[in-house]
Amino acid sequence: MNFDSYDEETAAGIMALDDASGGLPRYLGLTTTDVGPGHLTAEIAVRDDLLNPFGTLHGGVLAALIDHVLGAVMYPLVPRGTWVATTELKLNLIAPVREGVLSARAEVLSMSRRLGVVRIDATNLDRLVGAAQGTVTITEPRPKPA
Repeated sequence: MNFDSYDEETAAGIMALDDASGGLPRYLGLTTTDVGPGHLTAEIAVRDDLLNPFGTLHGGVLAALIDHVLGAVMYPLVPRGTWVATTELKLNLIAPVREGVLSARAEVLSMSRRLGVVRIDATNLDRLVGAAQGTVTITEPRPKPA
C-alpha cells in the first residue's frame, strides 16, 4: 500500500502526546513506542489494578489498547483536522495476560478517503494474546464559513 500522505510531524506528535494525554490512555499508562507509514505500536505495563478477580488482565483493557492503536495509526496518513472514529471492531482474545507488558501493533490494510481497515496483533511475553481487525470512518475537515 502507498503511504505518500504520511506526515512525520503528526507521527512525532503522537509519540510526544503520551506525556500530555489524559483520560483513559493516561490511566492505563499507555505509551506509543513506534510510529511509521501505515503502522503504529503502543504498550501498557500490566498492573494489579488492571487485573480481574481471577488474576488476569481484564479484556476491556486489551480492547481499549486495540481501539487506541486502531485510530491513532490513521492520523499521520490523513489531512490535518480530519477526524477518525472507530465504526467496527472484531477482537479475538487468544491467551490470558497476567504480567509484563501488553503491546499492540496496528497495520493499515486498506484506506480510502472515507474508510480505513486496520489489523492489530497484541502480544505479551513474546506470544500472541489478541488479534483484531477494525474499520474507521474518516471525516474530512469542513470548510470554515466565509
